[in-house]
Amino acid sequence: MDEQVREFVRLFNEEQDFYECHELFELAWKAESEEPLKSFYKAMVQVATAQFKLNQGYMRGFRKLYGYAFGVLESLPDVYQGIDMARLRREWTAQLHRLPEADRIEEGTFRQHGLDYLQLRVQESGL
Repeated sequence: MDEQVREFVRLFNEEQDFYECHELFELAWKAESEEPLKSFYKAMVQVATAQFKLNQGYMRGFRKLYGYAFGVLESLPDVYQGIDMARLRREWTAQLHRLPEADRIEEGTFRQHGLDYLQLRVQESGL
C-alpha cells in the first residue's frame, strides 16, 4: 500500500474527513492514466462522497454515487491496493439497502435510521 492510499484510509476511518479523501484521490484520479488504478481512485472518491452525502441527509445523492461506483468496485480483485474490496462491496451494499426510502432526511440524523459510516479494512498482503 502506498502512502497516498494509506493517507486516504486514515482520513476515511480515523477522521471521517470525506471531503479531504475526495480531494486527495481526485488529484490522483486525474493524474493517473493506467487502468484499473484510475477507475479505482475515482470510485473511492465516490465512496467517500457518498459517506459525506449520508451525513448531509442526501439519500438520493448517495444512491446515485453508489450507482456510478459499484460496477468499478465489483470489477476489482477482492483485495486491491491493500484495501479489502470484497468487504467494502458487501458493507456498502448493505448500507445502501438500509437507507430510508426518502430522498432527503434531516442532516446528521443518519444514525437514527440505523446507519453508520463505512470503515475501510486493510490487508497488507494484498498489495
